[in-house]
Amino acid sequence: MKKFLLVFPCLLLGANLQQINKDISANQKKIQKKENEKNQITNLLQKLGIQINEKYKKIQNIDLQITHLQHNISNNQNKNLNEEKSLVQYKNILKDLQDKKQEIRQKITKMLINDASFLIILNQNNPVSPDDIILQEIFRLLNKQGQEKILLLSQQEAIINQKIKDTKQTIENLNSSIAAQTNRRDTLKLMLKEQKNLIKTLKKDLAIYNKKLETINAERKSLDLILSNLNILKQKTQKEIEEEQKRQNALEAPLEVKQIASSYKTLSTATYKGPKTIAPLESFTIEQKFGPYFDPVYKLKVFNESIILVSKTPNAVVRNILDGKVVYAKEVPILKKVIIIENANGIHTIYSQLDKIAPTIKVGLKVQKGYIIGRVEQKLSFEVTQKDKHINPLEIFQK
Repeated sequence: MKKFLLVFPCLLLGANLQQINKDISANQKKIQKKENEKNQITNLLQKLGIQINEKYKKIQNIDLQITHLQHNISNNQNKNLNEEKSLVQYKNILKDLQDKKQEIRQKITKMLINDASFLIILNQNNPVSPDDIILQEIFRLLNKQGQEKILLLSQQEAIINQKIKDTKQTIENLNSSIAAQTNRRDTLKLMLKEQKNLIKTLKKDLAIYNKKLETINAERKSLDLILSNLNILKQKTQKEIEEEQKRQNALEAPLEVKQIASSYKTLSTATYKGPKTIAPLESFTIEQKFGPYFDPVYKLKVFNESIILVSKTPNAVVRNILDGKVVYAKEVPILKKVIIIENANGIHTIYSQLDKIAPTIKVGLKVQKGYIIGRVEQKLSFEVTQKDKHINPLEIFQK
């Protein structure tokens, strides 16, 4: 972008120093902002690290609980298996006892029948011999012994039945414990899975924020380098100002000089060949024309790259004269606010000395002919270039 006005060296250096100070201030604010972002992300990373450690501790605790439960389940399953075996043994013992009781009952019944038959025979055959009496007594003794054996077997049967009942209850209790422990183990496994998934998510967040921190550190280094260069430039500019002031004092340069035209030599120009368009101001007079002229005050031959239009109404709107795209829009020392629009065929239209830039104007915005780009209280400086040549703006629009 070409310079639109040329100022005496000391004034130009002062404007540059002012801009450098602004750049230093803006850069320091950016550095502070990056430092705040770095602190925020560092705190967040610490919190994420604490959360991840807590999740790992929770996972270890859950793992221990699952291991303990699995151990208890295995023990209870083994106990249950042993109880099942015992139950089968008790049932077999019970069956043996019942079979023995049945066998004794059958023997007693047989003896009672034989005893009854023997009594009938004794009653029919008198007198009774000693052998008969002995035989009868043997029957009675055998019957008594059988009854005693049945009683003993019944007692043993009652003991075995109680053991069977106790064993069944133990098996039932073990099965309930195994079921409860299995449910708890499965619940803990789900919790374990959730905690592992949370750790994966936290680790992803950790990686993202670590990457952001690396980016911020890189940006901070870049800003520090820019700030260092700006400070060097500031010192150099201040030295140049001091030297220029000494030189001007030696030459006794006039103190009231503010600015003069943009170039002291004839520039390369071109003729506009496109269609006519609108003027940037609706109602105006021309204060400064395009081209060379002789400055009677400073006795210098100068060349005006731009024209100066004086609006007949205050706070006048400034319109874009050709379709194009905004490539520059900001305030510049001495030139006030400046807008540069890139048009077709390598043409650039330059609007300076603006008092206001329209809030919609941003770099990259495509604007059509007639679009309001800003306002001026009185004067508008307007310049047109095509590639490396200057065009008389009055050739493009008609007053």
